[in-house]
Amino acid sequence: MEPAAADPRLLLTVIERAPDLVAISDYDSGRLRYLNPAGMHLMGLADEAAVGARRAPEFFTDVGVVQAPEMESALLEQGQWEGRSEFRHFVTGEPIPVTVSIFVVQHTEDHRPAVIACIAQDLRTAQEHEQRLHTAMEAAAYRAREQQALAELSRLAVDGDLHDVLAGAADAAAALVGVNCAAVARAGESGGVLRVLAYRGQPPALQAFAAGAASQPGYAAAVNETIICPDRYGEHRFSTDTMKTRGLRSGVCVPIGSAGSVWGVLTAHSVRPREYSDREVMFLLSVAAVLAAAVRRIEAEEGLRYQSVHDVLTGLPNRALAHRRIDVALEAARRSEFGVAVLLVDLDGFKILNDRLGHAVGDDALIRWAERLQSVVRPADTVARIGGDEFLIVCPEIGSVEDAIAVATRVTELQVGPGSGGRGLRFTASVGIALAGPDGTRESLIRRADAAMYQAKATGSGFAVAP
Repeated sequence: MEPAAADPRLLLTVIERAPDLVAISDYDSGRLRYLNPAGMHLMGLADEAAVGARRAPEFFTDVGVVQAPEMESALLEQGQWEGRSEFRHFVTGEPIPVTVSIFVVQHTEDHRPAVIACIAQDLRTAQEHEQRLHTAMEAAAYRAREQQALAELSRLAVDGDLHDVLAGAADAAAALVGVNCAAVARAGESGGVLRVLAYRGQPPALQAFAAGAASQPGYAAAVNETIICPDRYGEHRFSTDTMKTRGLRSGVCVPIGSAGSVWGVLTAHSVRPREYSDREVMFLLSVAAVLAAAVRRIEAEEGLRYQSVHDVLTGLPNRALAHRRIDVALEAARRSEFGVAVLLVDLDGFKILNDRLGHAVGDDALIRWAERLQSVVRPADTVARIGGDEFLIVCPEIGSVEDAIAVATRVTELQVGPGSGGRGLRFTASVGIALAGPDGTRESLIRRADAAMYQAKATGSGFAVAP
């Protein structure tokens, strides 16, 4: 009988009775069009509805996923792929070693694969050989996933923000080690609780771990060592109350930081007792090392950003940050009934004090003046140092000129007591006040406040309001 004359019903009968898996699926979507009875039995699918709910790529374990690029390339270039791979039973999760033949049975108009067929044979009869294959390919798959996870985390460590880096670390720990929950917790100051910054796993998410021996993460942070707990029963080094409450039996906690200090702890916990392999522990140590590098980078960047907008001597915002706060306040004022006031403060006779007593005494006076100045403004106000003895106060949402004058009055009444050497450091301040109109600009506000300050200094009035 010629192949073209074969009865489709006869072919279907043969496929239905074939001892090996036969499947037909769409190439792009992976949607299953057909799976024969042997294939349904092999994969643990009960009926046609169960088949229709699955996609062909779901047949494969991680071993098959690793092979996916090779399969796709062969189908595109040669129209077929043959080799050994691994399926996963949908009910038991058991890995099924198979030989697979995949080939294109229908193309699109632009000659891309449209429909593919798969014939797979169960190889579990050759148990010893297949076990070796499984072990080797599983290790290869794990290595590939491990390298991919570390590469992605390293990329985040270079340019990501702290939230994304910590979330990526928790994701990697939960997925690669195969645990029920993973977290990154920040060590508290002076041995305080460890605050959880990232969590992945079974709910509810934890907010904190107890410090010291009151929890496994706290103990790891206290001793700055990796702590492995195969089973909480019989554990005497630290309290396992938190593990018990959450139904956890085992876990690994790895400190994050340098040899001398602990920034936090990376945790991985399971609901079952288990031994954690050296490879799994080394992976967690690698994740912790990447985290430590990321934290150092982020903290250094934050330090540089802080220094760029703050005065080195007093710690107050500098001119750049003050200007930014004025712009924000003006933008908000245009959408509300409130105004913006700027107070320019200049210390009277400070240069004479500096010349007479020295710069060290003058610096001490400026530091204490800055502290006192912050104590008399409103909580929403910004106090900035913009020059040697010049300070700028930004008052957003100011209701009236009287409100601004009230702030200025408190400033002019300030006194700085004796310095560290016991010397009296009495001096006054002159304050210029400027309020923004509906179309006010930062430049106009500062210029008018500066002029008012010089008027106050010339008249000795303490403060003056710009017209």
